[in-house]
Amino acid sequence: MTRVLIFGHAPLPCEDLERSYGPGTRTWQFASPLIADGHEVVICASRIPFVYPESMDPVVRSEENGCVVYRVEQTALETGAHAADLVEEVDPDCIVGATAYPSYIASLYAGLKPLWVDVFGSILAEAQAKAGAYGDDSFIDHFLRINSALLESGDRFSTVSVRQSHELVGQLGVTGRLTRDTLGYDFACSIPCGVQDLEMPPPVDPTRGAATDGDFVVLWSGGFNTWTDVATLFKGMEIAMERSPRVRFVSTGGSIQGHDEQTYPRFYEMVEGSRFKDRFHLLGWVKRSEAMSYYGTAGVGINIDAVHYEVTFGSRNRILEWALAGLPAISSDLCELTADLSGEGLLFAVPVGDPEALAGKILELERERGMLRETGGRLRDYVLGTYSFGETTGPLREWVADPAHAPDFDKIKVRRLDVLAAALAAAHPPPPPITPDTPALGKLKHYFRADGATSTIKRVPSYVKRKLEKDG
Repeated sequence: MTRVLIFGHAPLPCEDLERSYGPGTRTWQFASPLIADGHEVVICASRIPFVYPESMDPVVRSEENGCVVYRVEQTALETGAHAADLVEEVDPDCIVGATAYPSYIASLYAGLKPLWVDVFGSILAEAQAKAGAYGDDSFIDHFLRINSALLESGDRFSTVSVRQSHELVGQLGVTGRLTRDTLGYDFACSIPCGVQDLEMPPPVDPTRGAATDGDFVVLWSGGFNTWTDVATLFKGMEIAMERSPRVRFVSTGGSIQGHDEQTYPRFYEMVEGSRFKDRFHLLGWVKRSEAMSYYGTAGVGINIDAVHYEVTFGSRNRILEWALAGLPAISSDLCELTADLSGEGLLFAVPVGDPEALAGKILELERERGMLRETGGRLRDYVLGTYSFGETTGPLREWVADPAHAPDFDKIKVRRLDVLAAALAAAHPPPPPITPDTPALGKLKHYFRADGATSTIKRVPSYVKRKLEKDG
C-alpha cells in the first residue's frame, strides 16, 4: 500500500453543484482507481473560483468515498500554509498532481517526494487561445511560468492525448531534461479523459414545454471556452432551423468566470438577434443532475471547435459524458477522442468552420432518428470499455504501486529544495514587527527606524487621539 497525496480540483463529480468542470472529473479519475487498488489516498482539492458559496470556510475536510478530501479555497492554497502543513502531516510516499494548476502547487511543496505531474491539455496552446480571445499576449507569461515549473520538477508526466505527450517530450528537450541520464526513460504517457459508470437521472424536457412531439433537440452542455467556434455553431443552427421547424437548440453552461468571459456573451448576442430566438433555449449554468437529465431527451449533442493547437492536443469530457447516456455527438473532428469515436462510427464529424455542412448534418440526423438510437446503444458500452477510469489510468497505477524519481533527479532536486524553501518562507512569513498590542514605545521605535523622525512625529497626534477615544 502506498500513501498518496493528490493535489487536484473541486468540485468532484459526486457534487451536484451549479457548475461542473473537467478538472474535478480528472481529479476523481486519478483518485478512484488508486483507492480501489488499496492505497491510502488524501485529496487536496483547490476549489474552482465562483463555484462554492463565499461564506464557506477556506478549508473544509471530509471523509468520503474511501478517502480524505480537503476542499481548499484557491487563494488560501496559493498563499497560506495549508499545502505545506498537509504534506508534513500526511508524509506521503508520493505526490500526484491532477491537472496543471494543482500539479504546479504540488511542485512547490514536493521537496524530495516522487512527483507525478499531470498536464491536462497543452498549457501553452491554451495560453495562445486566451491571448487571441482577449487580444492580449500578456496572458501568456502566467502560463509560461506554470509550464516551466512543471517541466523542471516532475518525475513522471501524464497528458490527455498521445499527441500531447509528444508535444510535452519536445518541451522537456528544450528544458534540458533529455540527457544521457534519461536516455530510454519514459517521461510522458497519455491518460485520456475518462468516465465512470453512472445512473442517469430521469429524462426531463429541457425546453420546459416549448417543444412539441417530433421536435429535434441539439444539446450543448458545459463552458464556452476560448476555442469554441461560436460563429459556426450559431450560423449552422440558424440554417438548420430555417430549413426545419422541428430543430431546437438547448445549452446548459456558459461563461467560465475568471478565465473566459467573452466567448459565451458573443454567442448570446447572436442568439438575441436571431429571428429564431424562440427556438434557442440558453439555460445557463444549472446543477449537474439537471444538466444530465436533459441527455435522455436530446436528439444529439454538439461540440464545435475552431482550429487551435489546444483542440489538436486536447480532448472533450462532455462528449464522453453524453456517451454514458447513449447520446451521440456532432463534432468538429480535431482531437484524438473525436478521431477515435468517428472511426468507430460513434460520432458524426463535420468540417471545421463550415456552417452549411453543420446544418446539413443536423438535418440528416433529424431524419435518421432510428440510426441515432442504434448508434447511442453501441456508444455507452464502447466508452465504458475504452475510457473507464481504471482502463485509462494504468500507467499512473503502476507508478504509484512503486513510486520512483526520474533518472536525473540528482540534478533537479536542488531546484526542488530551493523552490520548497521559498514556498515555505512565503507560507510561513515572520510575525509582523508591530501589532495593535505592541506598547507605545515599541511602536515609536519601529516607526523611527522605518519612516524616520519627521513622519513619526506626524503620527503622534492621531495616535494620541485614537488612544483617548479607546480609553473613553
